[in-house]
Order: sequence, then C-alpha cells, then structure tokens
Amino acid sequence: MEELVYTSERSGFMNLCLAQRKDGGVPFISSIQAIPTGDDLYSKMESNETFRLVARINYGRDDEFDPSSVDDYERAWTSVTTPPNCINVSAIPDFKSPENDPPLFVLQEAIESVNASSPIILTIDFSKSSSPSQLAYFVLYFTEVLNFTSENSRTINIFIDSVLMSTITTSLHKCTVVTLFPVHVKASTANVTLAAANSSVGLPPLITAMEVFAKVNATNVTDDSIAGDGRASMQFSLLSFVMMLCVSVLANLM
Repeated sequence: MEELVYTSERSGFMNLCLAQRKDGGVPFISSIQAIPTGDDLYSKMESNETFRLVARINYGRDDEFDPSSVDDYERAWTSVTTPPNCINVSAIPDFKSPENDPPLFVLQEAIESVNASSPIILTIDFSKSSSPSQLAYFVLYFTEVLNFTSENSRTINIFIDSVLMSTITTSLHKCTVVTLFPVHVKASTANVTLAAANSSVGLPPLITAMEVFAKVNATNVTDDSIAGDGRASMQFSLLSFVMMLCVSVLANLM
C-alpha cells in the first residue's frame, strides 16, 4: 500500500491517472481511499505537490492499533523495535490538538536514551525510491515523561546525516512538533540523531513519534502514454487543501 499526500489551492475535482512507465507495463490498481483533510495538516508542504509516505513511527509501543478507530485520518502508525540504548517510557499527552493532529495514543509513549551522553540514532529507509537524491519532509513529535517537572531542562539537538537541523526544548503537558523541509537525502537511508544539547547537565534525549515523506518528482504524461486501454482515470471531489490517498496495488509476481 502506498500513501500519498497532495496539497492544492483550489476546490473542485482532482484526477488520478495511472500510466505505464516502461514498454509492456500495464497500469492497474486494486483500491483507492481518498481522505480530505483540513489545511492545517502538514501545512509546510508545498502547494500543488505530492509527497509519498516513507515512514510513520510510534516509538515506545510494542503493539499495533487499528488506525480507523483511533486516527481521524485513518493513518497507520507503525511500532518498531526500541534501540538497544533506549527504554520505553510513559509520556504525558497533549490534549490541545497539537500540529498535524496525532492521535492520543501516539503521544502517550516515547523512547528515552539510557543516559544523557548516549544519542538516539534512528535510520529511515528510502530504498523504494527510484531517485538516488530527493527532498524529504520530516516531522518529529516530543512529549515529556510522567516524572518530568518544570525544574528539569531537556534540550535536544536534531541531526540528519550528521547535519544539525534544529534544537528544541521540551515542555510539560505540551507536544513539541518539529517540521524539517526541505531535507536533501542523497542515499537510500538517512540517519536521524537526537543528542542532549548539554549532556553534562541536561536530561537524555527522547522522541515520541516521527513521520517522513519524500517529495515526488513531477513527471509529464503525454497523450500517447495514456492512450488506449492503458488509461485509468478517476475523479474525486476535493473538499479541502490536503488529500491523503492510500493506494493498494497487487504486484504481479508471475
């Protein structure tokens, strides 16, 4: 299943067209789910552009949830193995609908490094992309642990492939959301490193969740490429600025 996020500055209809990309390739599709959203979802994405979901990870949780029952946009949040230098911790959720409306269960758990001098290193796999270099959109979510007090100070440096991208300070009862775009990814993987800004006096780094998207390069489709029986086009009523498309394609393995 592929998830795409498309932003638009106009209402009306949008066309989804499946076209062959090489000789002998026959376009086909099994199902499409289109979910209109508010214009505050992923608000830093460029208008009239498409972004492909690479990863949507809920850290600190070992079980899976049915996305249709807990996420307003039916997003699937994936649990992953906790890094060996981290522990799962219970966090204080933000009840005031933080940026991008993550569901409450996502904000209730996090992973925390075992000590302030040990960074958290998270690897994101971009290998499904056909392009060796691409622009990526990272969203990181941070909620504080239950025993956090205002006297504590947790400041985290965020690096992507060893480049310092941002420095944040967490807050009690508030989800801190950091959006990083554009991030130039030049390999099939990218490493996100979270490190305590001052490991000698500060608290260890932590993270609650992360979403990663890759910008889809625009491709001009000629009339010849969509002519004949190879054409598949559908129209959707576009009710808002952002639309999430979940496309399920059954691969032909024969």
